[in-house]
Amino acid sequence: MTTGPNDYAERAARAFNCRDVEAMLALVCEDFIYVDGMGVQAGRESMRKRETALFYAFPDAQVTFTPFMVADDRLALTALLTGTFAAPLVLPGRVIAPHGRHITVHYAAHFTFKDGLAIREEVFFDSAVLMPLAGQGEG
Repeated sequence: MTTGPNDYAERAARAFNCRDVEAMLALVCEDFIYVDGMGVQAGRESMRKRETALFYAFPDAQVTFTPFMVADDRLALTALLTGTFAAPLVLPGRVIAPHGRHITVHYAAHFTFKDGLAIREEVFFDSAVLMPLAGQGEG
């Protein structure tokens, strides 16, 4: 299935919120590039691992996308991810321990498209929301 900047946000949010990884993968090219403050990942299999890890760590996660710029091959949006950080978040080269709290992450993402598929996503968010509160004790 091909998509494009005009309907990507709605399709991607619906697939994420339904935990439909295959539908998410169908929106991106085989060598899709994902860039965030923690590094660069390439390929659909990296995306599969990243999304599966998110669903495991945040079993009640929901996302809302709000596009604010759409062009022939570009999409910029803001997003809101909510969920309970209930299990370890396993990322390439690191594992972030859960703190059990409900989180709200506001972020921005920029996409580039080619032939109806996303080829690149750059995400900007504050990863500190994933970390335990300073001085928070076990209990």
